[in-house]
Amino acid sequence: MDFINGKHRDESKPWYLWLCYSGVHSPYTPAERHREEYPDIKVTPPADIFPPRAGKPKYVQDRDLWELGPDGEPRIKGGEGMERTTAGNKPIHGNSLTGWVRQYHQAVIALDEGVGKVMQALRVSGQLDNTLVVFTSDQGYAWGQHGFKTKLAPYDATIRSPLIVSMPGKVSAGAVCQHPIGGTDLPVTFFSFAGLDLPWKMHGHDITPLLKNAKDDWDHPVLTTLLGAKYGSETRDIPSEPGSPLHLRGIPWWISLAEGRYKYIRTLQNNEIEELYDLKRDPEELNNLAINPRFTKRLGNMRQKLVAELERTDAPLVDTLPPVRSQVK
Repeated sequence: MDFINGKHRDESKPWYLWLCYSGVHSPYTPAERHREEYPDIKVTPPADIFPPRAGKPKYVQDRDLWELGPDGEPRIKGGEGMERTTAGNKPIHGNSLTGWVRQYHQAVIALDEGVGKVMQALRVSGQLDNTLVVFTSDQGYAWGQHGFKTKLAPYDATIRSPLIVSMPGKVSAGAVCQHPIGGTDLPVTFFSFAGLDLPWKMHGHDITPLLKNAKDDWDHPVLTTLLGAKYGSETRDIPSEPGSPLHLRGIPWWISLAEGRYKYIRTLQNNEIEELYDLKRDPEELNNLAINPRFTKRLGNMRQKLVAELERTDAPLVDTLPPVRSQVK
């Protein structure tokens, strides 16, 4: 709050503040004052928390992190995490799906309070109308969807982040944009709002037109990747065999493309199944249209667009993609 109010900065110059809250990051420990909240919550288990998971790659089929507890509710095997309890993560309300989701959302309350204080400080100091406020996060987090209890996987439950943008008079109030937006679009947009030229080539797109009109035309698909802990030229050599030490927590490298209502996923393993989802009709990503002959043309189109986006963003692996499985008959 001191920084917003002018301390430790030149009040005559524009300012940029990047504020991170860790309360909902592992071990997501709620404040003591919030630990009695949501006493009556009951979480409905996702449809595919347990296998089999039709139309999914092998590594998803093999997810076996959940089991039924004595009360018939899913619980995490061994506590919290992928295969075993993660150090520092302790269940406050028990090891059930409901207990963990309750604990997580109790931790969110302190975050809400913090954001409220920031907005109030902007309002009281008279800066609210001249400040671009962006609320977002680094990824989503699955609670049983497709068997996961983590991030990393290519599904919306694990990667989709909130994105709320506010600036009175400059951003449409209360509007909801249905176009997919990527994290790389944000810095480009910040430079645009500040009236500055980009200091170097960036792969994102300026979303200012969508902030002014959420229903504006938008023809920029969103490329998302998981490439282990490799970057740049190191991503040319793809670990396409199962069980590679370059995979993260047993999840192989993958790339995906979201455009409009459709999302295409390509797992970078030899002869693995492709995935295609209609996010409007199937937001939980349960029905893989890539194995439906009626969507052969759409599948081929999305595959080509993904390669084109890899080329546009200078991705080294575009020339070394492993073959996909022939699945439409």
